[in-house]
Amino acid sequence: MLKKQYFILILICNFIYSNESSFDLINLIEKSKAYFSIHVSADGSSVAITNANYSQLYIANNGYFKNVDMKNINAFHCKWSPNGEKLMVMRSSFENRRRLNSLIVLNKYGNLLEIVVDFSSQRILPVGWTGNNTLHFLLDDQLITRNMNKSENEWDLPLIFATKNKLYKKISDEKVQLLHQAQDMILNLSYSSDATLIVFEVYGNETIVIQDEKLIKTDIRNGNAPMVSPDGEKIVFMNIEDDGYQIQSGSISYWDSKTSKIYSIIDDPKMIAMNPVWGNNNLIYYINFSDGSIQSRGLKNQ
Repeated sequence: MLKKQYFILILICNFIYSNESSFDLINLIEKSKAYFSIHVSADGSSVAITNANYSQLYIANNGYFKNVDMKNINAFHCKWSPNGEKLMVMRSSFENRRRLNSLIVLNKYGNLLEIVVDFSSQRILPVGWTGNNTLHFLLDDQLITRNMNKSENEWDLPLIFATKNKLYKKISDEKVQLLHQAQDMILNLSYSSDATLIVFEVYGNETIVIQDEKLIKTDIRNGNAPMVSPDGEKIVFMNIEDDGYQIQSGSISYWDSKTSKIYSIIDDPKMIAMNPVWGNNNLIYYINFSDGSIQSRGLKNQ
């Protein structure tokens, strides 16, 4: 118990201090490339970036930027360990009209550390980490837990995960709690490090916020790609409009749990702003879908 409390204290300190002094991602990336999604580690020390079809993976650390040159990479839903040292990511290939999936772990420089699941016809989805060496993934909708050191599973952090329309909380090898049953598939799940603030989309329905294990009403409604801030106090999200074929506009706002109000961050008719993530508690990165560039915006003046 003391080890778990100590780990959480260290993680909170990382959120408060390290996360506020994140490295400048904008000056590290290659400006000539088009990007689509950004994944920042919990401590803000590492960033994974993908292209639109997740077939390219770029990793950035402080002063370091690399294209991971690996065949069949599938960076959809890649997940960083809490300390930003390891990245869980898929590989996918098509053979004889069959899709084969693999799950691997890279280090923060993009080098292969472990093959967790070799190429298989089973569905694989990275879920998250509850310690720096304990990872979780769905295998045909069944939650699988692995410790990379082949020792006891770490439960330094709670795990929130969804299978189809059901949302669960897991805090130990034995205990699983059903938090919510939605009307349809749960998408784009995000939650704070202590799981007191949870947000997700429901396919064809609204965006749902759960605070202290209770559903609360917000004006986020149909906000897309919601993301909880490192301090667990804010939720950033995007609003996009399309004509049925192409995206026409995109804006970004955030909801503040202290005021229960929504504040606009990006609302520029000359830009399609998408897929926001937190660089730290007062900084977001986002994609300008018009040209695939990565942009940033501070919240201190909001």
